[in-house]
Amino acid sequence: MPYEEIFAEVAEEVGVEFCILYEIARKESQFNPLAIGGSGEYGLMQIMPSTWDEVADRLDVYDPFDPYSNIKVGARYFHWVSSQLQKLGRPELIWALAAYNWGIGNVTRLLKSGGGWDDVRDFTRKYATDIAAAVESCRLARNGR
Repeated sequence: MPYEEIFAEVAEEVGVEFCILYEIARKESQFNPLAIGGSGEYGLMQIMPSTWDEVADRLDVYDPFDPYSNIKVGARYFHWVSSQLQKLGRPELIWALAAYNWGIGNVTRLLKSGGGWDDVRDFTRKYATDIAAAVESCRLARNGR
């Protein structure tokens, strides 16, 4: 199954927009399903091993390098991160992307201590703003079909 079909199927199933999943994978792995990051994250969505272990069994997926499985776990994790931030009054995409990259714990601690966007580490701010801009471009391209 081509990646676009997988992203579309998982997006509908999980309730995370296609363009968000697609652009996270582009940024994280350049669509390389065998990518391994410097902190041990793996696959298209660059899932941390601890996140994989926590989420994969519940989704009945077993191979972090299988594109469908990796996208599904990444989508579920992103959906969960987004819901946690909504509870904190931060429903914006940019904050969910920051949490996907930096960790929900770091973002939650920052927000609860009164920190703001300028207090997010530079790498994560760039990561989130780059993906948010790419998501907007993806939306425009898909709506123009």
